Amino acid sequence: MEEVAAAIARHGNVWSLKTNKDMESLYEPLHALRAEDFKKSVKVEKSLKYGPSDRHRIDLYYPTTASTSLLPVVVFFHGGGFIAGDNDITASMHGHIGRPSLSSPQSNALISTGNYFASNGCICALATYRVIPEAKYPSGAEDVSLALKWVKESVETQGGNPSEITAVGQSAGAAHVASAIFTGKLKSMEVTLHGAILLSAPLLYDLRQERRKKNMIAYHGTDSEEEILAKTGVATFRTANTEDVSSSNILLMLGEFDPNEIVDGNLMFVEEYRKKFRKLPCLEVIKGHNHISYFLGIGLEGDKLGKRILNFIASK
Repeated sequence: MEEVAAAIARHGNVWSLKTNKDMESLYEPLHALRAEDFKKSVKVEKSLKYGPSDRHRIDLYYPTTASTSLLPVVVFFHGGGFIAGDNDITASMHGHIGRPSLSSPQSNALISTGNYFASNGCICALATYRVIPEAKYPSGAEDVSLALKWVKESVETQGGNPSEITAVGQSAGAAHVASAIFTGKLKSMEVTLHGAILLSAPLLYDLRQERRKKNMIAYHGTDSEEEILAKTGVATFRTANTEDVSSSNILLMLGEFDPNEIVDGNLMFVEEYRKKFRKLPCLEVIKGHNHISYFLGIGLEGDKLGKRILNFIASK
């Protein structure tokens, strides 16, 4: 993990395709070392269809040992800048989310009951969605809502509790989860969440960045910056029906070295939330990590995010 920490320090809060590549190349072998040990304790159903697009796929991870009661469900939506990403980005990731971790650094013993979340009493689903050029606003919110509706209607057969679903989005995936909630799309699908965790969500776009501007023009189908910014997480929350979002249980999380665009958008959201509800939302920072490192580290030694998600799930 020292090599990972050194890379995080070297890149700082500057996010680039190279940063992303470096992080994935460092974390992949750490997860690959443990992959073989997980095959007997976890069952995986790959590429379950939740909609008509080739991108409408869910990978479902659950323990081979059946539970006597229905388990809470965690549904992850990956990142990828609106143009990339999938349930599997390398041979071992994002499957690491659906595999067991060390029970503690001291014991070095594998949790035997299945994947990371199943070993702590959960079912885990990884969901992908349409990306540019197929994706056109509001396809992100539509896909998230459709996937969560599918989980709600299907997961009980695998031991999941359809009344206890937590959506977790990372980066672009988090933007889509936010959009599904703030625009009322999720409500229209009659899906009620236990809560939503937004990991390093781009709730505001810095259109001065050439790559971001290009992608947002493609996603929104317009080069009008005013129209694009009117559909950000901050903007849609600002105009959202107060009653519709007041019951939303939302946790915002950032890496200490998240890029300025991500931090600025989250802080602006905090201010909008304070204005709307006269209280603050829950925002937490993972020290020593960048935009993606704390997410890729789920299940590894020193992981903080996995434990925090479990605490969130257990909260009432």
